[in-house]
Amino acid sequence: MRDLADGLRTVAQRAGYVGVRELAEGTGISRTTISDALTGRHVPKWETLAALLRGCDVAPDRGWRTAYEAARNAVEEEKQAAREGGRPDSGPEETAPPTAPGGTGPGTFSIRPPYGELPLRVRGRDELLDLLGSRLAASASASASGSGSRSGSGPQILFGMGGCGKTTMALHLARQARDRGYRVFWLSASTPDRLVIGMREVARELGADEEAVEAAWSGRLSATDLVWGELDAAVQPWLLVVDNADEPEWLAAESGVPGDGTGWLRSSRAGMTVVTSRVGNPHVWGHEAETHRIDVLSPLDGRDVLLDLAGEAGDPVEAQVLAERLGGLPLALKLAGSYLSRAARGAGLLRHRGSRPGGRLRSFAAYTEALGEAGAGFLDEGERRPLDDAGTEQMHRRLVGRTWELSLDLLEEQRLPEARLLMRLLSCGAPSPFPVALLHSEALPAAEDVFPAERSRRTGEGGAALDPGRADRALEALIDLSLVDVVDVGPHGSDVEQNPVPCLVSHRLVLEANALRLADGPVADRLAIWRAVARILEEGAALPPEQPANWSWWRLLAPHVGAALGAAPEDDAERVLLPLLRAGLAAFAFYVFSNSDTAEEVVRVLTERSGALGPDHPTRLSVRHRALIALPSGEEKEREYEEVLAAQVERLGPEHPETLITRHDLACFRFEHGKAPEDDTVAELREVRAVRRRVLGPDDPYTLLTHGVASQLILASDRPEAHARKCEELLAEQSAELGEDHPETLITRHDLAVSRHLSGQASDAETEAELRAVLMASRRTLRPADTYNLLIHGSLANLIALRSHDGAGGNAEYRAMIEYVASQGDHRFLPLHQRHQMAHAFDAAERWAEAEVEYRSVLDDLEAADGMGVSLYWDLTHCLTDNLTHQGRRSDAVEILDTSLTWFDDSDDARSPRCSQALRLRHKRGDLIRQDGRSEEAEREIRAVIEDRLQLVDPQDSVVLSERHCLAHTLQELARHDEAQAELRQVVSSYTQVLGPGDKRTRNAAFCLARMLHLHGDKTEALGLYEQVLEGETAAFGARHQEPLMTGFRRDQCRLDLRLLTPEDARAAFERTLSALGGVLADDHAWIGTIRQALAADGGAAGSGGN
Repeated sequence: MRDLADGLRTVAQRAGYVGVRELAEGTGISRTTISDALTGRHVPKWETLAALLRGCDVAPDRGWRTAYEAARNAVEEEKQAAREGGRPDSGPEETAPPTAPGGTGPGTFSIRPPYGELPLRVRGRDELLDLLGSRLAASASASASGSGSRSGSGPQILFGMGGCGKTTMALHLARQARDRGYRVFWLSASTPDRLVIGMREVARELGADEEAVEAAWSGRLSATDLVWGELDAAVQPWLLVVDNADEPEWLAAESGVPGDGTGWLRSSRAGMTVVTSRVGNPHVWGHEAETHRIDVLSPLDGRDVLLDLAGEAGDPVEAQVLAERLGGLPLALKLAGSYLSRAARGAGLLRHRGSRPGGRLRSFAAYTEALGEAGAGFLDEGERRPLDDAGTEQMHRRLVGRTWELSLDLLEEQRLPEARLLMRLLSCGAPSPFPVALLHSEALPAAEDVFPAERSRRTGEGGAALDPGRADRALEALIDLSLVDVVDVGPHGSDVEQNPVPCLVSHRLVLEANALRLADGPVADRLAIWRAVARILEEGAALPPEQPANWSWWRLLAPHVGAALGAAPEDDAERVLLPLLRAGLAAFAFYVFSNSDTAEEVVRVLTERSGALGPDHPTRLSVRHRALIALPSGEEKEREYEEVLAAQVERLGPEHPETLITRHDLACFRFEHGKAPEDDTVAELREVRAVRRRVLGPDDPYTLLTHGVASQLILASDRPEAHARKCEELLAEQSAELGEDHPETLITRHDLAVSRHLSGQASDAETEAELRAVLMASRRTLRPADTYNLLIHGSLANLIALRSHDGAGGNAEYRAMIEYVASQGDHRFLPLHQRHQMAHAFDAAERWAEAEVEYRSVLDDLEAADGMGVSLYWDLTHCLTDNLTHQGRRSDAVEILDTSLTWFDDSDDARSPRCSQALRLRHKRGDLIRQDGRSEEAEREIRAVIEDRLQLVDPQDSVVLSERHCLAHTLQELARHDEAQAELRQVVSSYTQVLGPGDKRTRNAAFCLARMLHLHGDKTEALGLYEQVLEGETAAFGARHQEPLMTGFRRDQCRLDLRLLTPEDARAAFERTLSALGGVLADDHAWIGTIRQALAADGGAAGSGGN
């Protein structure tokens, strides 16, 4: 290999090339491939070698072919030698340890750990280091006892992606072992030679007979058995570290596997073996090995690493920002810190020139800024380069721009070039979860269509899709090497939701490094990748982004669309740029419909990238329309609308969906800015609605949007009489032309009925009768869940709710209305007050998911209208948190409250964290975290709420008492029973004084106090309280109601515990209560289950019946 590399460097220099970059540009071969060939790290394929030679004006003749084949054979021999423990055909002099560079002189090969590379302190690894330390101690105990115990002596595998700090962990453990008196051996498995030579030195140091060593290393004896025989027989405990074992098969015996105990990796009772590797598959390492994933550091630990290296470069806050930008990757943190440390000592004075004072980067903040401009490649300026190529492989492991390429090179050698293809594809997106569903094999190119060397190696024509079996193996290999993780992401972004979406996640620096490699590669390779990316993202954008049911998908997809659109090359507008622009338009729609602030940023990128298209290109016209949202209102904006509309009518036609979008927006713009009267606007919107209903369908989000705007204009009009006249004229025309039962005729009848009611031309009763008649006719004509039906029924339900004193009639009508709603549709075409009543109806029907959608939709609209200060917003926030709690999603409910509480920023009295709305939310939060088991935190929260509340109201206020009631339960859960009982006893006393003994809140507090005393206090007092509560509930509800029945059950349990009832009498009482409750509650109700548990327990004592 070395001879071939030397020859290639010679011809490159003779051809006038002075660097790898120039040679790559001159030959069209990637810099990675050229660097590996010139250093001897890898032998390129013959086709690549021939292209390289031709680029240097050298013919790839027979001599070069012979040199190539010799190098390839040497590689295979090295791999075979690693498996067999030596080189069968070579004498001991050929495998002697390396000497000085000149070929003579003292040996420089060492099996001692490089302690000098350890940082002053290893941050963020205390837990794992303690575990490894305990394993090390256990191995020493086993060695000292001389028993056959293997406790703690199995190989410890430290795995993770390149740069995560595996070697640092092993070094720290090695120093710890040295300090404890262990013999420590440090071997590199980066090449088969290094591993085999290192093992030979271990055997010699342990006292193996030299003749036996020579016999083993010449193939006459087993070298692996010889070494492990010496290790097992060692009296002094030892630690053996095998570093950089990224190709585990080199550790295996011939025809074996790495973890089977026959190769270089074995268990021993005399010491412990530690392996660092990028491969984490436990099946590779065997059942005796213990695997430990080494992950990235937390932001705080990353901050401390930077401060350790370059504390003079800024404050801890700036250091933490940089650590977060680097994703906590130890290698990147080391490079950045080393750069800044060297800059502080004067490095780079002559090399860096620019606008910054002094021309150098000397602070964490400046480095963060430069990293954003230059990307991941900038990090490698913190690493010193060797003056020769002897340490090239080790240097590559210390460079962010190269370390992960080593893993991809390894997989390519294993005939998995698809791994590099997948990483290049992922690098085109954002550093966020990437849905696996996008990577179906039909959408992706085969490796031979991307990498020319693969195309040459394989037979057959190009253009085939990626083989799914090979893609799966490549993805599994990437996971094993920790370059990719698989996570399940739920509908709201967490990984514990129902119906999760499998996604791939990579460290952001891994993606940035791959993106740089892609950008520097041959144009043909780059375009093949980008065409595939554009294709899969456009396919992923097929789900309508306007529908809330699809928003969980779009939350995953949209960041990748935006990132790809911003980074895509301009070489291929038709197959790269256009598909991405179309996907970008869909992403823009998602951000607009979901009320996200990201919409303006997306439209900026769309505008910038669409400039490559012609001025009248349909896609550019669509982008021009979307860009109008960022344009200040005025005549220029109206002219732009008109120009875009005229061009769309000419190029696309008057009924094209894009044309209709512009018509709708132009009508709204003119009305909002006083350039069109209300009547004309409603008429225009009705025309757009009718065309959209016919072209797109009645349930299309854009149809519903126009529908909702037109309805809102009518409802909010200050001229209902004029609307009524227009509706009468339109109704006459539609009845004559379309028929009385046509959907457009019926919806005009609805508008007319509403306008007449608003103008006082029709009474409540007359309007109700007309709306019911329209609804009956509409249901005969349209399907039950049609949007027109829901609008008409919503108007009817709202009218009835306003007429009834307690709202009961309206609630019943809303419950009847939702019977026709079959799914989580988009109901934003309905007025906001109707939608929030629908949400309550869904809650009452225990259709939790549908209620959640409606609550979130109304809250989003209130936020968009800057309505977070209104009481309805906070009422619905409470309803949403209750809804999420019913769904078992307390953490989501707490997150909603945490987000809402940020609004109370103390900027004025209404936004004070101590105002009544904020206190109500804080109390709710405290109660939720109590239910979630965080009782100590809940106590602090509730006490703080009570303290702030007492600044506003009297201590006897019912709200204060309810909060103290909640505090009592929190104290009970902390097992502070005396405090809890004392608190609740005061609450019961205050409720009795203020509200009377018969009030529901008094009864509830008294029951809870009785239960506390029953379980942890005076049972006689508890019995008296049970009797008191039972008397009040019987008077309020009757004896057969579920409330007094359950209280009676608890009273009977207490009587049993006090021996006032025999077990037989108690059982009979429980069975009577169970029978009575069975008549009023469902069989799966919690109370039914509680009584059954008590009957199943011996005697049915209080503790066996739950709480």
